[in-house]
Amino acid sequence: MTSYVARIERANGRLLDQIEVRMTMNEPASGRRSWAGEFVSRSADGFQPSERFSLTLNTGQKGTASVSRTLLDSRTPDTTVIEFTGAGPLS
Repeated sequence: MTSYVARIERANGRLLDQIEVRMTMNEPASGRRSWAGEFVSRSADGFQPSERFSLTLNTGQKGTASVSRTLLDSRTPDTTVIEFTGAGPLS
């Protein structure tokens, strides 16, 4: 996984800025690039599975993603790991 700094814009209008995002990008034989990743959010942010959001990486690339899973660890209840998959190409 490669680390980036991103700005995340949620459908509810809330912004998360300067978020460390770890991502992997795959290019299968079909030539269509897919991407997925994860970041840590405050549990109070309340991300929901299947929630869509847009992100802008520090490289200038932009894309839309969907939350695939949220992981809450009882040892760190204030934070939640958000796993996501890209919903199209990064541009």
